[in-house]
Amino acid sequence: MTVELALALPAAVAVLAATLSAVQAAAVGVAVPAAAVAGAREAVIAGDEAGIAAATRAAGSGAAVGVGRADGWVEVTVTVDRGWPWGATSASAALPAQG
Repeated sequence: MTVELALALPAAVAVLAATLSAVQAAAVGVAVPAAAVAGAREAVIAGDEAGIAAATRAAGSGAAVGVGRADGWVEVTVTVDRGWPWGATSASAALPAQG
């Protein structure tokens, strides 16, 4: 192994780690709105607890899920903390409640 390779290898590993972290953060960013929609759909059909369970299944166990009902609408908010440096991602979905 040459000195150049020995110096370049840690930098290559750091770039790979940063890239994988960004891809994972992007995947969570896509999953959170989908989880909010799934939770809202399930809350309308089967109730608030079922909506929370569906959103948590879709977003992952670390997600914070809230359900609110007002003026004939059901709104589900899902928040997931993606960690440093990405921060938290939040999404809401609202559907009309069945009458």
